[in-house]
Amino acid sequence: MLALPETLKSVYLKITLSRFTVAFFLFAFIHSFAEGFIQAFIFSQDAYANNIVTSILREAQVPRANFGILHRAHGNATLSLCNEIPTYISEKPCALVYETGRNNLTDPSFTTTAVNVSVPLGDGSSKQISSMCALVLTYPHQVLANAQREDVVLLLTQFWIFSVSFFAIVYDSIPHLVAALCFRTLATGWSMYIIWRTGDVRERFEILLHSNDSPCRFEVDQLFPSYFASRSALQIPDLALNVIALLLALYLSRKLIKIYGLNTFNRVGAPPEIIRVYKYFLGVFVSFQLSALLLISAVALWLDQIVNPNNAFSQMTIHKTLYIGISVTTLALLVPWIAMGWYSVRREWKKLMFAFLFIAALVFTSWILMLKSWTFAWTFVEWPFFACSIIAASLSLLATIVFGVISLLHFDKGLAHYLYVDDVLAKAGFEPELFEKDVEKNAGSDWRDIGLDDVPTYTLSFSTEKRDLGDAEKADMK
Repeated sequence: MLALPETLKSVYLKITLSRFTVAFFLFAFIHSFAEGFIQAFIFSQDAYANNIVTSILREAQVPRANFGILHRAHGNATLSLCNEIPTYISEKPCALVYETGRNNLTDPSFTTTAVNVSVPLGDGSSKQISSMCALVLTYPHQVLANAQREDVVLLLTQFWIFSVSFFAIVYDSIPHLVAALCFRTLATGWSMYIIWRTGDVRERFEILLHSNDSPCRFEVDQLFPSYFASRSALQIPDLALNVIALLLALYLSRKLIKIYGLNTFNRVGAPPEIIRVYKYFLGVFVSFQLSALLLISAVALWLDQIVNPNNAFSQMTIHKTLYIGISVTTLALLVPWIAMGWYSVRREWKKLMFAFLFIAALVFTSWILMLKSWTFAWTFVEWPFFACSIIAASLSLLATIVFGVISLLHFDKGLAHYLYVDDVLAKAGFEPELFEKDVEKNAGSDWRDIGLDDVPTYTLSFSTEKRDLGDAEKADMK
């Protein structure tokens, strides 16, 4: 095992390998922390606005089990307050608290504990609001609470992207480069959508709080002073940074993929068949790295919905124990699952690969079947960020299974042997120019005929005796 100073020196040499590696590292570091600061400020704005509504609901004694459902169509809007998920087997779990054209609605029978409260406004004044207005504020509370959860996920995602980018440089890893690029694409797409959504959220709040039919009758900026202006001011540079970062990442990743690819295949030389199989294996590596972050995000959001006592769904979810068990099991399996995928693909261990694919299929099926849960399905439909996380995680899992099966069908075609030899030569410090550019010209028609004896012996610091790959690795470890 390398000593710490040697490890740090090795990392430094990897980062300073070329001007592209230096540029990529600095770019990833600066962008990650700049985005982190922006997301932290956005979170503070959402927390500030949500705290205002939370204090009003607490003072008005609005039950936590209530949640709002807003419908808009053809310029009309209705807001229903529910104490359980409306289904075809439910008996009137919802009551109308707002409707365009009606301003004399009465309090629902299951919320009679709500009381009138005095609300401080942004201009320094205060206003007495009815219990009906307090019930209407349940919906803004939901939207702002979900926005906070999104902010936390997006903030942590930035540091995940930096970590993936760092490992890409340290380990000359093409899969890490591609995975980081995919994450940046998703982040940029979401930052585009969120600018539109902020305007749409303001429009929804205006309808519920300031329209002629609203039981509240005060401007949104009076209740949330400068909230929407501050959020929009932060989201514009957020989008600009993400777009610039995506373009830079595309350019630098292309350069680094070319460098790392040439180094990998030129160190010993690889025939076209090996290169083709290697691309399938890269597909597995990229897809399960994407699956890891997306699954963690989706599962964490779902657990918060059904466990956090401040969420309405935590008090009405049927089969909660089962859902918690599925979620915790998924998270517990992630690390060993990733390790299984990495070793089974690189070393072509069929039994481990079967176990890897079985777990992937099991997790994929479990979360698809979760849509049969009314609570899960309702959260999926009503919360776009959660829906995007589940869809992206499911697609990446499906891609992992597909690429995994293709890779399994291409086992025993020489890639594991090739990668092992390349890894040993790389650790020994050999450069590509020491070897012939094409070792196929003296080899048989099958790559499996090329063994360690086919590499010039004067360049090798390990035994050239042909042995089983597992035996060779054991001997090397000794």
